[in-house]
Amino acid sequence: MMRLFRKLCRLLLQGGALVALVQGGAAHAQPPACPTKVVTCCDVTAALPGQTEGALQLGLQVWPEDAQNVVPRVHELRPVALRYGGGPSWRRMPHLDHKADYDTVRRYIADAFARDADRYGREVGALKAMFAGLGAEAHLVIWEPPVTDAEASGNTARDKRTLPEAAVPVTAMFYVALLEELRRRGYPVDVVELSNEPDGDWNIAIPPTRYLRLVGETRRLAKQHNVALPRIAGPGVSRISALRSYVADPALGKGLVGVVDQVSVHAWDDRTNRDTIAEARQARRQLDALGYRKAILVSEFALTFLAPADRGRGIGADRRAPDAVSNQPGYAAKTMALALDLAATGYGPLLYWELVDPRWGKASYGLYSERGERRPALEGWRLLSQRARQAGEVHVVTLVPDTIFGLVYGGKLSAIAMVNASAAPLGVTMNDTMKARIATPAGQHRALAECTGGGPGTRSLQPSGFVIFELN
Repeated sequence: MMRLFRKLCRLLLQGGALVALVQGGAAHAQPPACPTKVVTCCDVTAALPGQTEGALQLGLQVWPEDAQNVVPRVHELRPVALRYGGGPSWRRMPHLDHKADYDTVRRYIADAFARDADRYGREVGALKAMFAGLGAEAHLVIWEPPVTDAEASGNTARDKRTLPEAAVPVTAMFYVALLEELRRRGYPVDVVELSNEPDGDWNIAIPPTRYLRLVGETRRLAKQHNVALPRIAGPGVSRISALRSYVADPALGKGLVGVVDQVSVHAWDDRTNRDTIAEARQARRQLDALGYRKAILVSEFALTFLAPADRGRGIGADRRAPDAVSNQPGYAAKTMALALDLAATGYGPLLYWELVDPRWGKASYGLYSERGERRPALEGWRLLSQRARQAGEVHVVTLVPDTIFGLVYGGKLSAIAMVNASAAPLGVTMNDTMKARIATPAGQHRALAECTGGGPGTRSLQPSGFVIFELN
């Protein structure tokens, strides 16, 4: 009886294996039909410009309180820059006399650090550990300066701030003294943004002409007090479109490019249903016309929505919820497409907001969740960031808008990145010139599958697919 039972089990197992083999064979015997939408890649000679724009440079926003716990994650991503805000919360400090002299401001800053000296000592130690051996620049953001008596006397809403003209000199003095103190304490600072998003009052609103005067006064006082400043990036407006208030007027625009070391923006345009890349191209043209040829720093980069309807559905990345768009594969594809497009337009470094969701936050932008779960955008960001660091300098050119990008090393087109940010498969046909140059076997890319019914060599790039081909 036992022998009969064992024989029956063997027959059932063989039958199951046979069924699985037949089903698997049938699935592979006939690839699916090719998508109706097809793009052809690529007329490389026509597509490559005589001179490429800024290099592909990717970085991260980090929080000092998480620094000790994220060192391996940071080093895996190999960012070119890390952005952080450190030190006391200046809004919560006592009001600063707008007529104070430099020595008084220095004592004010020293007293603020003395309130929790152990905490700030740990903060410096954690930041040093994170930057050690990384080869990344340190970007400091000073979220907002202290409240001055000049501001307090004319402000009725505690959560809405505007820098008054009378407070410009002492605020510039505060910046110089603070940067001097941070250097003395060992904080890493290569680049500084003197204020966060001055086009809004969620930190402190500063009108463009006043912002330019503030930066100029900071430089003058630094020279007067023999303080070596880090490079100044600004104005760090909340959206690329908000840069218009600085560059639409040529005189104001020339003032901006003359007073900062690098123009900086935040790329939150999709929050107001604007086309981020269209705004980026317009701003790039306006800055080019002003003679500004450097790359434009994007010190906060992330998507909030995949589509305008996401706002009404309440599933934006600005919410911490399982159904937030940042947990979807489509978010990763759109992020990669936008990053490559911005780099091709002359923007960089692009500092991703943010590495890890902070414990106190309410959003889901992080490449890692608060619990350490890996989000879909992480792998593509890691792949691009590592490739850029390994090659030394990678430039990006657009070959097929929003979809196919060339990666240029040493003036030579060396790789192609393909991204399908749509919810439907996309057909990709390589022309003969490109097929002859592909060094990576197509079979290594599961996102790019064989299909039938298309032109010779047509393959199907799956929805939210992202692949990179090396070229000979």
